[in-house]
Amino acid sequence: MSRAFAASLKKASIAVGLLGLLTMAACGVGSDDPSDMTDTSGSSNAAAGEGAAGATGVVLGTDFEIRPDFDVSACAKANPVDVNLGNTADSFVTAAYCQVNGTPPSADVEAQWVTQLTTVSYVRRIDVVLSLCKAANLDCSLSYSDPWLAQADLGEPCMRSGTRDVGAVLMFFNDCPGGVNCTMDWANTHAEGMATVSPLLSFGAAPSGVYAPKNPGFWRRELRDAAYAGVQFFLLNTYGPDLSASVDPLAQLDQALTDTQSVVKIGLFDDTSTWGHAGGVFAKAPDLSNAVAAAQAIFDAKWKPFFSRVKKDNWYLYNGRPLIYFYNAGTLTPANQSAAVVARLHTLFQTEFGVSPFVAVDEAYFQDSDMQNQADGRFKWDTFNSGAISDNTIKGVKLDHFMPKWDSLGRDHEGQIATANDRLFKDESLLKTRLQESASSQITVIATWNDMGEGTGLTRNYDYFASGVWLEPDAFIKDIRATQCSN
Repeated sequence: MSRAFAASLKKASIAVGLLGLLTMAACGVGSDDPSDMTDTSGSSNAAAGEGAAGATGVVLGTDFEIRPDFDVSACAKANPVDVNLGNTADSFVTAAYCQVNGTPPSADVEAQWVTQLTTVSYVRRIDVVLSLCKAANLDCSLSYSDPWLAQADLGEPCMRSGTRDVGAVLMFFNDCPGGVNCTMDWANTHAEGMATVSPLLSFGAAPSGVYAPKNPGFWRRELRDAAYAGVQFFLLNTYGPDLSASVDPLAQLDQALTDTQSVVKIGLFDDTSTWGHAGGVFAKAPDLSNAVAAAQAIFDAKWKPFFSRVKKDNWYLYNGRPLIYFYNAGTLTPANQSAAVVARLHTLFQTEFGVSPFVAVDEAYFQDSDMQNQADGRFKWDTFNSGAISDNTIKGVKLDHFMPKWDSLGRDHEGQIATANDRLFKDESLLKTRLQESASSQITVIATWNDMGEGTGLTRNYDYFASGVWLEPDAFIKDIRATQCSN
């Protein structure tokens, strides 16, 4: 998938100086722009900015409780238009039309949009709102209130039912509320704490917190929800400059791991997107034809600092070996001379940490015929291109990888109405299929857990809407749990 890396960051409150440089032949993994590491932690409780109204007043409980439905007697124009008013297709169309036009829709207009929402897979609530605004010749601002009055804590431990290890790639370059990757129009689904503090993300003496890696409550919530789902590990999507943020994200993670007793283990997703596009050691990409120098640069810039700061007790190990995903973003070349680099990285890691890592390598590097001998696993990142799960066995280990959810329009084409060509996957059907297909693997990796801009948020979101109904915030979490846990 060719796309501009982080093409929609123009609304983020953090300036994106290198945005025009980050168009790559390979898919950039996340919705982040790691070239700008400006820290705004001092404004973590600030308002989220334009179109940012979101979750407020949520409480923790034993179950998910939805708020009362839209009352047509309250029909009136509104600015911004709340995309999340109305709990059903019918009530939503009425609520949206009322906010745009000040009157309820005609029966024909309501029936048209209800049919679209309930029968056409790619039509989203935001598409209805944008269409109604266009028809009324209005440039509407948008907000996204929380349909749920209460959120379940999801604390029940998973009683594991099989031997497959399931992991997910977790993004941690964002600055909520309102900062990079956290403006609300950036994404079609939203997490608690993106727009304002939430009790879901509390930690220590703080009764609430924001959805950002500068908050240990962010990490604890992701760890606890993943453990409930039966997930064994997170692969942290690490660009490199993010390891130098003024509020150390790995230090906040360490607090959460201690608090949760390492309920989910940690591996490295080496996202190579920043090489040649950021400052410092990342300003110049290593030349893979010089295996010794390239491996040393990669190891010193990312592998060594990452595993030095994540405690060994928290490492995810497969057969005693820490897992590293080595991604191809088109920045490290020549790919057909990459096997010796991976071999050298194994050696450097062994020397430094006393163990050889389990390195799963992006299929693009298998242009080097020797990679089959040097890699411990193989994966294809964007499985939508092939329409099939990435399924590879190397040295007796079957590793499956897949993307089960996708909606990147907010990130890539803000304000665009979805069409059949946008390959949107909103509901749980693909996830259920891929989980079943990967049942015989030793390792299954889901890409990704919580990338809002890429629309792959299997993590807890509060406004999943498919086939005309709200999905509960843990809908995708429960699907994973059903295949991993006996309870």
